[in-house]
Formats: sequence, structure tokens, C-alpha cells
Amino acid sequence: MFLRIDPNNGIPLGVQICAGLRLAVATQRLHAGDRLPSARDLAGELRVNFHTVRKAFADLEAEGVLETRRGLGTFVATAQRAGRAELKRVVREHVGGLLGQLAGGDVDHDEVRALWLEEWERRTAASRRKP
Repeated sequence: MFLRIDPNNGIPLGVQICAGLRLAVATQRLHAGDRLPSARDLAGELRVNFHTVRKAFADLEAEGVLETRRGLGTFVATAQRAGRAELKRVVREHVGGLLGQLAGGDVDHDEVRALWLEEWERRTAASRRKP
């Protein structure tokens, strides 16, 4: 599944779902016109309340990220506003959250940078190996 949430990190589940879907669109893991699982199916996969997913879908629809087609389901909006600016916003949101969690700890910024680069390289190499 392209979307992961952590029920123990203190961030509301709906916020995590919205952020994860925005990131998937901004990084083009989801493309304009892609159909999402139903709110009920996604709630089951993520093990969250159906209404939490439904609210996240509604919030993203209001932002123009998703669109609901009556009788067909929920899709990534075809008139996508994302682009590079949205990608930067989403990355800043995620990085900001991580830095907020690290704040006040004994963490050196050079160490964080090195870990980030190491993880980036590991994931990039893994994605090249996929068929």
C-alpha cells in the first residue's frame, strides 16, 4: 500500500491520511485520474474508522486534490494543482514534522543530513532494482 499511518505518533489519523495522499499525488505515485480504494476499503486496510477516511477524502476534495464521481468512486483530480510548489509544500510539511520530533534531543544536524542521504540512496537503489 502506498499509504502508511502511525497511530502512535500523536498526529491525528485523518491528518496523516491527507498528508500521505497529498504526498503520493505530489510525487506522482498517484496520477490524475487514478481511482482510489473506497473509503470503506481503505479504512479496512489502514485499520481506522471509515468516517476518518471519508473526512480525509472530503477535505482533499475541497482542496482540489481528489474528486468524487457519483457511482464510480473517488479519483485523483484531473485538474491537478499540485506541481512543484505542492511537492515542496508536502516535503516541507513532512520534514518539519520530523524536525519537530527531533527538537530538543541530542541530535546533530550533520548526523541527520547523513542519515537522510543514506536513506535516500538506499531507497533509490531499491527502486532501480524493481522490475
